[in-house]
Amino acid sequence: MEEKNFTSVFNILASAGDTILKVYRSDNYKTSLKTDRTPVTRADKASSKIINEQLSKVFPEIPILDEETTIPDYSVRKDWKEFFLVDPLDGTKEFIKQNGEFCINLALIEGDSPRMGWIYHPLSKRGWYCKRGEGIFEFDKKGIVRKIEKPGRCPEKLRIITSRSFFKPQEKELIDKIKKEYKIEIIHRGSSIKQIAIILGEADMYLKAGPCSEWDTAPGQLLVEEFGGSVVRLDNLERMKYNKPVMKNPYFVMQNEYLTETRFLDFLKKHL
Repeated sequence: MEEKNFTSVFNILASAGDTILKVYRSDNYKTSLKTDRTPVTRADKASSKIINEQLSKVFPEIPILDEETTIPDYSVRKDWKEFFLVDPLDGTKEFIKQNGEFCINLALIEGDSPRMGWIYHPLSKRGWYCKRGEGIFEFDKKGIVRKIEKPGRCPEKLRIITSRSFFKPQEKELIDKIKKEYKIEIIHRGSSIKQIAIILGEADMYLKAGPCSEWDTAPGQLLVEEFGGSVVRLDNLERMKYNKPVMKNPYFVMQNEYLTETRFLDFLKKHL
């Protein structure tokens, strides 16, 4: 992907975000349930259509894998060197609740890892972008881009951010164990805004022990890793990978560099 095309991606996300907002401010979401019993609205579908059509025009050589379209069989995609991974409306439940905690996720996957990532928040008309090894940038609908700095640590407490709509018993069980060793604060938010909170220094870790797919985490993982953090599976503490035969994520913990550097990983190994 050439540098000159970065602006095109920002514009695509802003266009999809505007379409999402039109539905958000209407009284007609056309909500239905998918086969996995998760909701989908006409905003999800409209955003998907815009992103797929426009990405295909700018990058015709790169395959697109989108939550709202048919997922190619692993026998096809296992040979892809790179592809776009899209969640056209991350946080559909929060969208329906009208609490503003929804966004668009887009990642360029190379092999089994994200190489570029974008998370765009339509309501604030701003987003965050990273190309591996080159820092993290905040951008807005007008195309203004600024590099953001790595936040400092919060020595007083461990701030754990969890899903607003999907808080699970196993997450509570692990948090209860952490409470015995650390002073903690629990923060509930929806969508990939949780992951943005880590890179902005508003949270230290995101714990997930419930259903989740690759498009929910790919750009956020890249952003967190870019600032020295880690995203590891809870079953073996290995780095989370992408383009698996089944595109469901294992349970995981996403944490900033200060937890990665300290005895916290040893604590997890002991208590998982």
